[in-house]
Amino acid sequence: MMIKYLIPLLFPFSVWSQINLDTSEVMNMLTSSTWNVSYNITPEGERIDEESAEKIRSSWVIFNKDGSFEMPAGVTGKTVGKWTYNPETKAIQFAEKNGKYRAIIDEISELSLVLHYVDNGGFKIGLIHHVFIPTEKSAEEVIEIVTSGRWNVWVQRFDQIEDRTLPENIENTWFEFNSDNTYKRSEVIDGEIVEKEGYWFIDEEFRLNLDGSEMSIYSVVGDISRMILTSTADGIKIIECRKAK
Repeated sequence: MMIKYLIPLLFPFSVWSQINLDTSEVMNMLTSSTWNVSYNITPEGERIDEESAEKIRSSWVIFNKDGSFEMPAGVTGKTVGKWTYNPETKAIQFAEKNGKYRAIIDEISELSLVLHYVDNGGFKIGLIHHVFIPTEKSAEEVIEIVTSGRWNVWVQRFDQIEDRTLPENIENTWFEFNSDNTYKRSEVIDGEIVEKEGYWFIDEEFRLNLDGSEMSIYSVVGDISRMILTSTADGIKIIECRKAK
């Protein structure tokens, strides 16, 4: 697993509802890299996450700067069409040989994109960059991410080994970083909830350090709802977190 692997959200490039991005910022984010479909939200509001990394890799869309877009089209290879963005309605208009349709941008950041297909039943899709190279963040930006609330741990990866937190354990598997540089961590071990406390700091390379241990130094990417910690101290370890509800 490479360090730039991503499952899918960066302060201050927050979701649409938090910061009113200008048109150039939105266009830069849309055309920055390949977007992969990570989850769907039904018209009733039910979120359905795609668990298969292979399916996420194979379901994608590319917004090219020349106004064209590409996406897979089964046995036919790929669909190529045109797209335009309307900053007043926050809508992307798609045009291809099979017709025209539009999607409203509900959320957008360096890490994620949520499109609302208001004219096609009202469903939504959530997209991420499956391969993502983050921009460097300042110490202040990293601190703002980590201290923004409790973070539930959903997935941990060690090289090619993936350890997903069981759904029944999500609520009790978390990090909570305090502004006084202390933190708490909760895990479920053999059915028992185990909590520990420690201290954290941001080093001169803007990395998160836990308890002064060389084995617990992480680069940080994130936004208001997702945080990814990546360490290369002993093989590659990725901790994927989502904001606790």
